[in-house]
Amino acid sequence: MEDNRILSNEIFETAREYLPRLISGLEKASEHFKEDDNAAGLSLLSEAGDGLSWFNQVVLGLPVIIPQGENTADISAHWLPYLDALKSTLGNIEKMDTAAIATSLDREIIPFIKVVHGKIINMTRHIPYAN
Repeated sequence: MEDNRILSNEIFETAREYLPRLISGLEKASEHFKEDDNAAGLSLLSEAGDGLSWFNQVVLGLPVIIPQGENTADISAHWLPYLDALKSTLGNIEKMDTAAIATSLDREIIPFIKVVHGKIINMTRHIPYAN
Protein backbone atom coordinates (compact mmCIF):
# COMPACT_ATOMS: atom_id res chain seq x y z
CA MET A 1 0.00 0.00 0.00
CA GLU A 2 2.84 2.38 0.86
CA ASP A 3 4.48 1.56 -2.49
CA ASN A 4 1.26 2.56 -4.29
CA ARG A 5 1.17 5.87 -2.42
CA ILE A 6 4.79 6.63 -3.30
CA LEU A 7 4.21 5.67 -6.93
CA SER A 8 1.07 7.82 -7.03
CA ASN A 9 2.95 10.79 -5.62
CA GLU A 10 5.71 10.38 -8.20
CA ILE A 11 3.25 10.12 -11.08
CA PHE A 12 1.25 13.11 -9.87
CA GLU A 13 4.39 15.20 -9.38
CA THR A 14 5.64 14.35 -12.87
CA ALA A 15 2.21 15.10 -14.35
CA ARG A 16 1.99 18.45 -12.57
CA GLU A 17 5.33 19.45 -14.06
CA TYR A 18 5.02 17.90 -17.52
CA LEU A 19 1.40 18.39 -18.59
CA PRO A 20 1.62 22.21 -18.88
CA ARG A 21 4.55 21.75 -21.28
CA LEU A 22 2.63 19.14 -23.29
CA ILE A 23 -0.39 21.43 -23.48
CA SER A 24 1.77 24.36 -24.56
CA GLY A 25 3.46 22.31 -27.28
CA LEU A 26 0.12 21.09 -28.64
CA GLU A 27 -1.28 24.64 -28.59
CA LYS A 28 1.75 25.84 -30.54
CA ALA A 29 1.35 22.99 -33.02
CA SER A 30 -2.28 23.96 -33.55
CA GLU A 31 -1.30 27.58 -34.15
CA HIS A 32 1.31 26.51 -36.71
CA PHE A 33 -1.31 24.48 -38.57
CA LYS A 34 -3.70 27.44 -38.58
CA GLU A 35 -0.94 29.65 -39.99
CA ASP A 36 -0.06 27.08 -42.70
CA ASP A 37 3.33 26.46 -41.11
CA ASN A 38 2.70 22.74 -41.43
CA ALA A 39 6.31 21.59 -41.08
CA ALA A 40 6.62 23.29 -37.68
CA GLY A 41 3.22 21.95 -36.60
CA LEU A 42 4.10 18.39 -37.61
CA SER A 43 7.47 18.66 -35.90
CA LEU A 44 5.87 19.72 -32.61
CA LEU A 45 3.22 17.03 -32.94
CA SER A 46 5.92 14.43 -33.56
CA GLU A 47 7.82 15.61 -30.47
CA ALA A 48 4.60 15.34 -28.43
CA GLY A 49 4.01 11.71 -29.45
CA ASP A 50 5.87 10.15 -26.53
CA GLY A 51 4.25 12.61 -24.14
CA LEU A 52 0.79 11.72 -25.39
CA SER A 53 1.56 8.01 -24.98
CA TRP A 54 2.76 8.64 -21.42
CA PHE A 55 -0.33 10.75 -20.72
CA ASN A 56 -2.61 7.97 -21.97
CA GLN A 57 -0.94 5.50 -19.60
CA VAL A 58 -1.40 7.93 -16.70
CA VAL A 59 -5.11 8.28 -17.50
CA LEU A 60 -5.52 4.51 -17.73
CA GLY A 61 -3.80 4.14 -14.36
CA LEU A 62 -5.81 6.83 -12.57
CA PRO A 63 -8.43 4.42 -11.18
CA VAL A 64 -5.64 2.58 -9.35
CA ILE A 65 -3.67 5.56 -8.06
CA ILE A 66 -6.26 8.17 -7.16
CA PRO A 67 -7.45 8.50 -3.58
CA GLN A 68 -10.65 6.70 -2.61
CA GLY A 69 -13.78 8.75 -3.20
CA GLU A 70 -12.21 11.10 -5.75
CA ASN A 71 -14.68 11.84 -8.55
CA THR A 72 -13.34 11.13 -12.03
CA ALA A 73 -16.65 11.21 -13.92
CA ASP A 74 -15.48 14.21 -15.99
CA ILE A 75 -12.41 12.26 -17.09
CA SER A 76 -14.42 9.12 -17.90
CA ALA A 77 -16.97 11.09 -19.88
CA HIS A 78 -14.33 12.64 -22.15
CA TRP A 79 -11.98 9.65 -22.53
CA LEU A 80 -13.59 8.07 -25.62
CA PRO A 81 -14.03 11.37 -27.50
CA TYR A 82 -10.37 12.11 -26.74
CA LEU A 83 -9.29 8.70 -28.09
CA ASP A 84 -11.45 9.23 -31.19
CA ALA A 85 -9.80 12.62 -31.71
CA LEU A 86 -6.34 11.03 -31.47
CA LYS A 87 -7.33 8.40 -34.06
CA SER A 88 -8.79 10.98 -36.42
CA THR A 89 -5.68 13.13 -35.99
CA LEU A 90 -3.52 10.23 -37.18
CA GLY A 91 -5.71 9.85 -40.25
CA ASN A 92 -5.64 13.59 -40.86
CA ILE A 93 -1.85 13.61 -40.66
CA GLU A 94 -1.76 10.97 -43.39
CA LYS A 95 -4.13 13.09 -45.51
CA MET A 96 -2.27 16.30 -44.53
CA ASP A 97 -5.60 17.83 -43.48
CA THR A 98 -3.98 20.35 -41.17
CA ALA A 99 -7.21 22.27 -40.53
CA ALA A 100 -8.78 19.09 -39.15
CA ILE A 101 -5.67 18.41 -37.06
CA ALA A 102 -5.90 21.87 -35.49
CA THR A 103 -9.62 21.38 -34.85
CA SER A 104 -9.04 18.03 -33.10
CA LEU A 105 -6.29 19.54 -30.99
CA ASP A 106 -8.36 22.57 -30.03
CA ARG A 107 -11.72 20.89 -29.43
CA GLU A 108 -10.90 17.49 -27.92
CA ILE A 109 -7.26 16.71 -27.25
CA ILE A 110 -6.01 19.83 -25.46
CA PRO A 111 -9.22 20.36 -23.44
CA PHE A 112 -9.12 16.75 -22.20
CA ILE A 113 -5.49 17.06 -21.12
CA LYS A 114 -6.42 20.27 -19.29
CA VAL A 115 -9.28 18.49 -17.48
CA VAL A 116 -6.96 15.70 -16.34
CA HIS A 117 -4.24 18.18 -15.36
CA GLY A 118 -6.77 20.17 -13.31
CA LYS A 119 -7.95 17.01 -11.58
CA ILE A 120 -4.37 16.04 -10.75
CA ILE A 121 -3.61 19.53 -9.42
CA ASN A 122 -6.75 19.38 -7.28
CA MET A 123 -5.93 15.90 -5.97
CA THR A 124 -2.32 16.74 -5.15
CA ARG A 125 -3.39 19.71 -3.06
CA HIS A 126 -4.83 17.17 -0.66
CA ILE A 127 -2.04 14.61 -0.81
CA PRO A 128 1.16 15.30 1.11
CA TYR A 129 4.15 14.78 -1.14
CA ALA A 130 6.91 12.68 0.37
CA ASN A 131 10.25 11.71 -1.12
